[in-house]
Amino acid sequence: MEIYEIVILIVAAVGSAIIKNGVGIGSGIFLLPLLALVFPPKIALGIGAPVMFISDLIGIKSYWGEWDKKELFLLLPAAFIGVLAGGYFINIIPNSVFIIFIAVFAIGFSSHQIFKISKGYFFNANKKEPLKVQVSNPILTGIIGFFGGVASVLAHSGGLVMSIYLLQKRYTQRAFVGTLVFFFAATNFLKLLTYFKIGILSKDSFFIIVAISPFVILGALLGNSLNKKIPQEPFKILVLFIILIVGIRLLITS
Repeated sequence: MEIYEIVILIVAAVGSAIIKNGVGIGSGIFLLPLLALVFPPKIALGIGAPVMFISDLIGIKSYWGEWDKKELFLLLPAAFIGVLAGGYFINIIPNSVFIIFIAVFAIGFSSHQIFKISKGYFFNANKKEPLKVQVSNPILTGIIGFFGGVASVLAHSGGLVMSIYLLQKRYTQRAFVGTLVFFFAATNFLKLLTYFKIGILSKDSFFIIVAISPFVILGALLGNSLNKKIPQEPFKILVLFIILIVGIRLLITS
C-alpha cells in the first residue's frame, strides 16, 4: 500500500471508533466512503465490519452494564434474522434503493425532532432528569431490529436505523451509546460470518485489520472519554444533527 492509502486507512479506523464510542451512530457512514478510496467497494464493505467489531468490543468494556437489557432482548433476535436476510439480499437489491429509503426517513425524523427541540418540547421541564423510558411494543421493536440488521449488512448504516428508534426511548447518553454498542457487537459478529460466507471478507483481510487494530482501540477509548464530557441535552441535539447530515449525505451520494 502507498503511504497515502495507509494514512486514509488509519484516519478511517480512528475516526469511526471515536464516533461509535462517542455518539453511537455514523461510524459506518464515515468509515465506508474512506475505505472505498483505498479498496474496491465490496472489499471496503467487508473490511469495515471487523474494524467496527473491534470498536464494539472496546465499547462493551467501556459501557459495561449501561445498556438496556430488556430492549436488547427484543431487538437482537429480529436483528440476527435481518443480518442473514441482508446477506441474501446484498447481491439482489441495489444498495442505492435501500439507502434512499433510509436517507429520506432519517431526514424527516431528525428535522421533525429538531423543530420540537426549538419549541421546547423534547426535554422535560426541570432540565435535569431524562424522561422515563417508554414501554416497548414487541412487534415494532422486532421490525426495527430486523431493518437495523439488514441496513447494517447492506451499507453499514444500521446505526442510523437503530438511533432513530432508541432516541425515542429518552435514554441518557451512556445508556443510548451502551445499548447501540452491545447491539452491534452482537450483530457485527454474525455479519463477519455472513461476509465470509458470501466472499466479501477473506482471511487475507485480517492482516490489515490486525495492523490497524491499535488505532481502532485508541479511537474507541477517546470516544468513550468524549461521551462522558458531553452534557445530555447537547448530546441529543448532536445526535439529531448527525442523523440529519448523514441522511442528506446518503441521499446525495446514493
